[in-house]
Amino acid sequence: TGKSRAVDIRFDDTFAASTRSSKLADASSPTADPSDLVELHAFSMNLPFAALLANGYKTLETRNGTMFSPYPAGTLMLLHVGQRLYPDANKHLEIMTSDADNVLTDERIKKLKSLPKGYGKGQLVAICELGKTYVTTLDERCEPGFQRKVGAYGADSGRFATEIKRVA
Repeated sequence: TGKSRAVDIRFDDTFAASTRSSKLADASSPTADPSDLVELHAFSMNLPFAALLANGYKTLETRNGTMFSPYPAGTLMLLHVGQRLYPDANKHLEIMTSDADNVLTDERIKKLKSLPKGYGKGQLVAICELGKTYVTTLDERCEPGFQRKVGAYGADSGRFATEIKRVA
């Protein structure tokens, strides 16, 4: 089970998302200038799905809870990588290799499943722009296009789908 809501995090506004050179600001520091901080929410995912999302392959995040429902499209969130591997018995690989229109090499799959250089488990690795969140049916989740966007089979996906519009 995951968290029921996202966690608040504050970042120094000098971060450069395109170079991933952000630094965590200590909002409780007496020298912290509140006008230099932005507040962002964070959510956690385990590998390999966190890497698939951070690398732009995974464009839908599904959950059985309503964690993303309060956030309108356009909301920016930070992606945190959990400490464990999600035990999906490599079903994501079956989905990644089943798309005849977008054949992925073993090398490309390995890269998509790897975190950005210099990042590891337990860290914030990407800034994500959310799209809309909507309720899905099992039939919708079993569509091949949907499964490709999620990286999981329909029966293994959550009922609430959230579009991931952009990742930096």
